[in-house]
Amino acid sequence: MHKDPKNDVASSIDALRHNFFLILGISIIVFVFSFGISKKIPGTYESHFSYMISLEQKDATTAFRYDGFYGLSAADLFSATIASIATSPETIVAMFTDADIALPTQDAIDLGRLVTSNKEAPQLVRLSVRSASKSKVEKLTNSLISVMNKSIDEYNTKGLSSVAFRAVPTQVWVSYNAIKPLPVASSLFMLVFVGGNIAVLFRESLRGV
Repeated sequence: MHKDPKNDVASSIDALRHNFFLILGISIIVFVFSFGISKKIPGTYESHFSYMISLEQKDATTAFRYDGFYGLSAADLFSATIASIATSPETIVAMFTDADIALPTQDAIDLGRLVTSNKEAPQLVRLSVRSASKSKVEKLTNSLISVMNKSIDEYNTKGLSSVAFRAVPTQVWVSYNAIKPLPVASSLFMLVFVGGNIAVLFRESLRGV
C-alpha cells in the first residue's frame, strides 16, 4: 500500500510548526552570542603605500643604453625584485629592529603575513603593513621604507655600473579593518535557522522509511 504524499507534506509542515520556536530560539541565541563575540574581536590597522620605480642611465657614453623596451623591462624586473625583498623575513626583521619594536614571533611564515607586496604594474609596487596598534603600524611603515631605501642604495652601488634605479614611495595611508558584527551574526542566524529546519525535515523523512 502506497503512502499518500499529502500526508507526508502535512506531517512535515506539522513537524516544522512544532519545532519552529525551538529553532528560532537557538538561532537568536547564536545571533546574540556571535554578535557579542564579533564586537570584542579587536580590529587591525593597515598602512598602504606604493613604490614608483624608474631607471636612470649612469653613464651617457655607454655603448648600450637601457631605453625604450629594454628600459621598461629592466624596471619591470626591478619592481619584482622590490616586491620580493619587502616581504622577505630578513627585511621584516630589519624593519622591527629599525623601529625598536620586539618581534611578535620567531616564525618566518607568521612574519611574512605582516607585510604584503604586489607588483601592480611594470613600475609600480603596492605595499601594506599590518599591526594591532596605529602608532606601531606607522612606526613600522617608516622603518620599512628606511630599510628598503638602504637595500635600493646598496643595489645601485653594487649592481650594474651603467644604470641606477629609483624607487619613490608615495604618501602613506592607514586604514582600520574590523569585523562587522551585524553581517556575521545575521549570517550565522540564517545558517542555524535554515539548517535546523532542514534537520527537522530530514528526521521526519526518516520516520517514513
